Amino acid sequence: MIKLIYGPKGFGKTKIIKDNVNAAAKDAKGNVVFITDEKLYSVDIDLNVKCVFTEEYDVASVTAFAGFVQGLIAGNSDIEHIFIDGIKRITGERNLDAYEEFFADLEKIAKENDVKVELTVSATKEELPKFMHAYIA
Repeated sequence: MIKLIYGPKGFGKTKIIKDNVNAAAKDAKGNVVFITDEKLYSVDIDLNVKCVFTEEYDVASVTAFAGFVQGLIAGNSDIEHIFIDGIKRITGERNLDAYEEFFADLEKIAKENDVKVELTVSATKEELPKFMHAYIA
């Protein structure tokens, strides 16, 4: 399952996802992973959550980031939730249409491994490509 949190810059997406991360950490039987681009964004995250900072890895493209997420799941079968804050900041890709294959692959992997994925994207609903509308909660 994939859940998309969207809104323009300054909307409060990071606060929303942080609250969701901490709520998941309280109830999770498996591992919770929070992926973001800078350590600054991990403030206020439950200490039981594994924070992964992409600034420490070379994942500055949609393809590289897709492989990175797949590697996380392949390397830890106990992951229950993955939260991704700032997909456009992480990958550097501003064209949202470029994420269609990434979302399809992520949905397949999440379903096969029973992992819930939640991510944020800076965009208005009108700016979202049609394929992303299926992931709006």
